[in-house]
Amino acid sequence: MSDWIFTAEEIARSPSRKDGMGYQEELITRKQACDFIEKLAKFLQLSKITQITGTTYLHRFYMRQSFLRYDKYIAATACLFLGAKIEEQPLRATQVAHEYIQIRKSIEKDKVFAVQKHDPTQIADTIIYLEGVVMHTMVYDMTVIHPYQYINEKVDAVIQLARALSEPEKRQMSAKIKQVAWSILNDSAYTCACLRQEPFDLAAGAVYVAGMYENYVSPTMRSTNGEPWWTALSSSFHTLQDAATFLLEAYTEPYINTRVLPAGLAKLVYTFHPSGSIRDINAMQISDIDLGPLAHQSVTSPMESICVTSPESSSLDRSPVDQDFDTDMKTKEFVESPREPAQVSSSID
Repeated sequence: MSDWIFTAEEIARSPSRKDGMGYQEELITRKQACDFIEKLAKFLQLSKITQITGTTYLHRFYMRQSFLRYDKYIAATACLFLGAKIEEQPLRATQVAHEYIQIRKSIEKDKVFAVQKHDPTQIADTIIYLEGVVMHTMVYDMTVIHPYQYINEKVDAVIQLARALSEPEKRQMSAKIKQVAWSILNDSAYTCACLRQEPFDLAAGAVYVAGMYENYVSPTMRSTNGEPWWTALSSSFHTLQDAATFLLEAYTEPYINTRVLPAGLAKLVYTFHPSGSIRDINAMQISDIDLGPLAHQSVTSPMESICVTSPESSSLDRSPVDQDFDTDMKTKEFVESPREPAQVSSSID
């Protein structure tokens, strides 16, 4: 197992928590730092994969360092600066510093940073210094394997089970599942999902959840051996349940106002998160911890009791189909994020 996979208890004992930061406060701070990376990446015209690499570094960094010691925005900038190098999109530190100053001023309009004058050269030096701190903290382990690269093969494995469909219907089904799975992975980047499971299993979980949107995959679909469709994902049922729980945290408090969720999506989220929010592991009962994500469920599988509505608002032709992973990541735009309330479909089937 990767050195960057942690238990709930380990995340609850993060350096920031040990320094006195509350559980919800740390989650919100992580989200704010990830939001900053997203804005900075857009201004610098970096690819989506570079942005996600930066957020992955950020999550890892703060498992070994405290938010109370390293400012979230400058650390986020250093993580993206490093991620851009790793993803072969290197930038000049002064260029990054200029954008950092402008974005931070727009965010902290009523704070001291906004009214002070800042020297981009000094900021650039700070970014370079903190980049070194990030690398040292991560023991120079820059490897990031993204779950996106497994989506195509997992969706293809599921589509092979749809023997009753015509080829055009299979292509449409494949496009829908891939689009939703990518969207879920995009949104989960703001959560600790990348710290909870290996990329292979997160990809399986994303396809598992995507198959439940609008019943894109019929709950009655079976393999040639009569097994449920999700067995094609090559992960155990409990692993898929865990992955779904981690990924769907993106649609719970404090990451999003759950009142803006479409009814169908809300049903799916509440199946895995009955309270609608992420609880502090320290406040849980031991029995809850031992039972894991199945502790609050009364059904064998969410597929048996839920028909959900997709949060997608983009047309299907925006979803890359049957193309190489590199082409998908480098040249295609990802679907819009359901984290933004204005972009969440309000239709209910």
